[in-house]
Amino acid sequence: MSLSMDFPTEPLFGRLLELSPFSERDLALLIITAPNRYKNHYIEKRHGRGRRLISQPTAEVKLLQRLLIEHELSGLPIHRAATAYRKKRSILDHATPHASARYLLKLDFKDFFPSLTERTLRYRLSLDTHYSDNEMGILCHILCRRARRDGGLRLSIGAPSSPFISNYLMWEFDTRLYEFCVSKNARYTRYADDLAISAIEPHVLDNIENEVRHLLRQLSYLGVSINREKTVNVSKKHRRMLTGLVLANSGSVSVGREEKRRLRAAMHALANGELAAEEVPRLRGKLAFIYSVDSDFVRRLCARYGFAKVDAIRAPAAGTEEEPPAP
Repeated sequence: MSLSMDFPTEPLFGRLLELSPFSERDLALLIITAPNRYKNHYIEKRHGRGRRLISQPTAEVKLLQRLLIEHELSGLPIHRAATAYRKKRSILDHATPHASARYLLKLDFKDFFPSLTERTLRYRLSLDTHYSDNEMGILCHILCRRARRDGGLRLSIGAPSSPFISNYLMWEFDTRLYEFCVSKNARYTRYADDLAISAIEPHVLDNIENEVRHLLRQLSYLGVSINREKTVNVSKKHRRMLTGLVLANSGSVSVGREEKRRLRAAMHALANGELAAEEVPRLRGKLAFIYSVDSDFVRRLCARYGFAKVDAIRAPAAGTEEEPPAP
């Protein structure tokens, strides 16, 4: 849907004008052109499964996105089952509820962020807010990127607002699936596009998988679909993992012995100057990720190699020996 040219008369525009450093003319132009102000690049997916498109908005658009999330949209509902992108929540909150269950079903949404469109956002906002059509147009222009293939407005991977908005847009799905799982004595959590459902009794998860597909057909405004190639249904007889974490048969959650061994080896290589420079930031990122799961392990590992914290990890500087003073 197009944005009416009288949108600067809307109250939302006035509130953004007060919050932002832009003039009225500059803000209006920025809103009109915001869906096209993205820089695209690709990153390799894990396990050689192709490339993922990252679309980052310009600094000005990012500012408007953050202003909207903080001052306009922060009160929108997000279900407790959504564990990603939330303060004081982590992958541990996604995995822990399933650790003691015997059976685990893992589902994955295909192209999650780009599947959530202007249509999805307008529909949900019409139910939960009192924005005018023009104000919804302002929100969609700021929060969405214009896709090249069809010219439609979609959420993008790379926009700081997309994580919060995606959790909000999935609220009805999360609510209805959570309640269905409770009725079947099962547990449900979602970490972005990763869905986890667990149960103690056999065959319960088969019915729930069918319910997920039925629910997505009912909530067609979402536009998301299940990636069948990544569906996993396992029991305690097999190795159970969620978002990189191991669910032990004892009911505990950990990063696993193999991952800890790899991290120790990487730190040893770093201390001996044998870790490639480009691997050091990756090591820091992985340890920061692990910290939310097993902080004691990370602290001990850092202390063993003389680092006060993860952020302090650096490669040994080359040529650190002092040169003799000039004669």
